[in-house]
Amino acid sequence: MKLTKNKLHQLFLFFILIVYCVFNSGNKNLIIQINFILIGLLFLFSLKDKNYKLHFFNFYFKNQKFVVLYILFLLIILFQTIPLPIYVLKIFSHQKYIFLDLLSNNILFSSISLSPTNTFFQFLNYLSLILFLFIVKMIFYRTSHVRRFFIFLSSVGALFSIFAIVLYLFGNPDVLFIKKTYHYKDSSTGFFINRTVFSIFLLFCLLAALEIQKYISIHNNTEIKDNFFLKIYTRFFIVFITLGILTSFSRIGNFLMLITIISYLIHELKKKKISTFNLDFYYMP
Repeated sequence: MKLTKNKLHQLFLFFILIVYCVFNSGNKNLIIQINFILIGLLFLFSLKDKNYKLHFFNFYFKNQKFVVLYILFLLIILFQTIPLPIYVLKIFSHQKYIFLDLLSNNILFSSISLSPTNTFFQFLNYLSLILFLFIVKMIFYRTSHVRRFFIFLSSVGALFSIFAIVLYLFGNPDVLFIKKTYHYKDSSTGFFINRTVFSIFLLFCLLAALEIQKYISIHNNTEIKDNFFLKIYTRFFIVFITLGILTSFSRIGNFLMLITIISYLIHELKKKKISTFNLDFYYMP
């Protein structure tokens, strides 16, 4: 396989995503910094390419309202870390003002957040997410690229599910850097600490696997017909990802998975009705 510039960008993004999911599942501040640096460097490096820059601005202008709202959300988080005069803090966070007033009368400046350092790292975390979205839209601009991204997500989700289920069957012991909390000992979380976050991550992987299956059913060209193993693999991915979400016992995750499966079933039923109607109309005497 010839490694083009585009494939190198995609492989580096896949590497960052694996690091992000494996080591940042505990939401550690150090790993958040490393992830932000890696994502930021890849984003800046991608912007140097004229083709990628064009895709970036195309996505920005098509989704300008969403991007502006997300930037406002980031600014609100950042604003909570800025030290404010105590009389200004009384306006934005009256409860904290009362709390500080009980502690001491000599405090002149304080931030809205109770933990400004952790809030700042969460700002970096959310900033990394939108940079990740920008990079995806920049370097996965063809159908084959998007399919490759979906295959990667579904395969990673299946592997993470298998790992989580194995740990769950053995009672979720602490393994290396993975420290399980008492509350989630009876649910599969894998590399993640929170079972809801784990189930939502698997839900995205499930959507990717379902999109591959939908693409295969719609496009009956030679490329898809010859790729028989892709059909089998994605079905196995769907099974393992579904088991991972079920054994996480997350109410939100299982509810969203149920809604997703029902939506896809309704879509398939509508498609079959349309195709049946077209056949009946074609063979009408």
